[in-house]
Amino acid sequence: MRVLKALAGLLLAGGVAAGVAPQAVAQPQERPPKLDVQQAIRELADQRIHRAPGAVATFDEDLVRSALGDDTWLVVAPYTGRIEAGNNYADGDAHDEEVSRPLREWAEKNHRNLILVEGISVSLHGDAGIMATAANIPELRQITAYLDVTIPVVYAARYADDEDTAADFDVPLTAPVRPTTAQVDDLAARLRADRVHNAPGRDDPIDPRMAQVAKKYGIDVRIAAFPAPARGEPIVDYAPELLKRFPDDVIMVATGRWLDVAAREQAKADSARDYAYGRFEIGSFRQGSLMQDRVGTVLERLQSLLRNTAYGRPQPPPQPRPQPYDVRQTINTFTPWVLLGSALVLGGAGLYSWRRARADRADVERRAMRRESARAMAKIGALGARLLAEEERGETPNAAAAERHATARHLYDEALTAEAMAEVTAIAEEGLAVEVSA
Repeated sequence: MRVLKALAGLLLAGGVAAGVAPQAVAQPQERPPKLDVQQAIRELADQRIHRAPGAVATFDEDLVRSALGDDTWLVVAPYTGRIEAGNNYADGDAHDEEVSRPLREWAEKNHRNLILVEGISVSLHGDAGIMATAANIPELRQITAYLDVTIPVVYAARYADDEDTAADFDVPLTAPVRPTTAQVDDLAARLRADRVHNAPGRDDPIDPRMAQVAKKYGIDVRIAAFPAPARGEPIVDYAPELLKRFPDDVIMVATGRWLDVAAREQAKADSARDYAYGRFEIGSFRQGSLMQDRVGTVLERLQSLLRNTAYGRPQPPPQPRPQPYDVRQTINTFTPWVLLGSALVLGGAGLYSWRRARADRADVERRAMRRESARAMAKIGALGARLLAEEERGETPNAAAAERHATARHLYDEALTAEAMAEVTAIAEEGLAVEVSA
């Protein structure tokens, strides 16, 4: 359940290269330090966890070390930077050649599993290759706000040891807290004077001109941006309270790399935010794209949702014409149900026992669903990563593989039982079995 859906609306959709904010307010992005892969490999000879210079991810070291199996190692690296000419990696091939391939070869040669964290993106190299991410919105908030990769790293470590039980763990999440009246008063005054407010310590400020860009989309927006809090320090949930002060505006509050959005049409605001994280997960998590880029994506998507009919589908076919009332058919139809009702009344003791056992069966089904969801997400993520690598190399993905990836992603959202989720896994495995490139 925590493996890349290759992030789909959370619903997390296929990750692609970093999306960018409108050109009118584009900011230069400082290039992060480049991972010295050979140095990392040398360090792995003496230590289970290597943290490279420039790495930003945080994690609970005690939980992570306890999850690492005897044959699993961890490398924590900086963001890759945008994958393009003139940056650390000119294209996907260059990144694969300089980072992924040597680490994968090291893992295979030494019969080990290797977890690689690039920025806050987590992948597992070895016999079981997956990309691990958030399974729900609270986990996504934990990862992006705190740059805390404890959950995906623990999942990847457990997956390397036992795929079927990888998701059977819990990591405490830091819940957001409501702001005090004084805090809301202070921030509201700042946003009343300036529609974009960057708090001290914010290393990824939002350009004030984003409010003007939002105007072009027909949206009045007020944006506050705060630095990432320390692990364990709660996030202040400003957005709902600020909306009460500015009910006609869209409120955006960035904390670290997390973005809260509040608006009159809250469901559409949430959908636009989730879409932005899903559409550009690799850009946000691995490449370290600017928060401003995510804000721009949310505004563009929200404009579409507010003005158009989202996810329009064809109308259902005409229904059968009503038939004349048939007394005999009605009696025949209801007779089995009458008999069933009598049986239930007469078997009251049996029904009581069945109800007691039902809770246990539901718990078993929940656990089975969690395991099957994790397996399905793993396969979808692996297939999505392969298709993405082909696209980054400028090649045309195999249509059959792409179709199975899209089908598996769609059916994942509709699967309600472990059995149905197993069918999703089978579809993704079919995509993995075919040649990816056309």
